[in-house]
Amino acid sequence: MKVKIYGCRGSAVFSRDSYYGGNTSCMVLDNGSSMIILDAGSGLIKLDAELRKKFPDYPFNLPFKPNILIGHLHLDHILGLTGFAPIWAEGTGTRIFTCTRDDRPLNEQVFGIFTPPYWPVHMASTAYAECVNISNTFKVDGFTVTPFSANHPDNTLSFHITDGHKSIVYLLDHEMSQQDEPKMLLEHCSNADLVVFDSAYLMKDYHKKCGWGHSTVQDGIKLAEKSHCKRMVFAHYGQEYSDCDLDELKEIVPNDDRFIFAYEGLEIEV
Repeated sequence: MKVKIYGCRGSAVFSRDSYYGGNTSCMVLDNGSSMIILDAGSGLIKLDAELRKKFPDYPFNLPFKPNILIGHLHLDHILGLTGFAPIWAEGTGTRIFTCTRDDRPLNEQVFGIFTPPYWPVHMASTAYAECVNISNTFKVDGFTVTPFSANHPDNTLSFHITDGHKSIVYLLDHEMSQQDEPKMLLEHCSNADLVVFDSAYLMKDYHKKCGWGHSTVQDGIKLAEKSHCKRMVFAHYGQEYSDCDLDELKEIVPNDDRFIFAYEGLEIEV
């Protein structure tokens, strides 16, 4: 399997020059014959541009169905939906997997913010994506996905994903407990081939944002040591942090190849 990063910032998009990039969360998990899109932040629009160049009839006749996993509906994780062409094209088979949060139809929950006066069209009635409610383990195009609760506001999910050979844990928007981590989290991360870990805050800023549902690189290192995951990629950096801030964090991680700092365009063989 391969993971490619299209966006690794949190909360807001920015356009200033940055080695790490300014797009919000979006990654692709590719096993060679199918793919899963993890989150639909502004990085999804960057993926859209790449697919447009690669496939002449895009968004039709793709060799895969666009399957999108969304852990929660905060704006930085869904704003890319507006610019992803398969969602606007009938017959592409686009599916969005997330959990229901209230009594409205799921597509109203997913696309509800994209409506006048905040957006020019009512996406819930014009988008063609099928929204699928998930709560238990399910299979999609050769992957087995197990959702589990994250420590983040508004009913956020994390994901354990495997193709039967390799396993990935997608743990963005999760705040590590100041006490012992739940047994379930350690079990999901135990010996995982890759853990994608929320690293939104520098330690010096965490005390001001405790309880907001995000973690630090130091928290990730502790989880890696406890779970014995094989590798960990840090992501969801706060938009306020410069390249220099993030470069300094590299000095605190153990001097081995287990720990990776995400940047746009990074490809990781799992």
